[in-house]
Amino acid sequence: MGAVFRPKDLFSGRKKIVEEAVKDLSPDAKDDIIKILRSWEGTGSEEKLKELLGQDKTRRLLKKIGIGQ
Repeated sequence: MGAVFRPKDLFSGRKKIVEEAVKDLSPDAKDDIIKILRSWEGTGSEEKLKELLGQDKTRRLLKKIGIGQ
């Protein structure tokens, strides 16, 4: 079972970390991913990220940000 974050909690103090984690992605993908992270809804948002990035990249991104295991 994963932790549940409110959208404002996710970016609180993590903006630089998120920007660093998505720096290698295309500009369109960055925008989409940041929108998903800003409106984080737990499992539903994670599934949206998996659709955009694939399972491995999503897992790595969330681990960099401090959400994933």
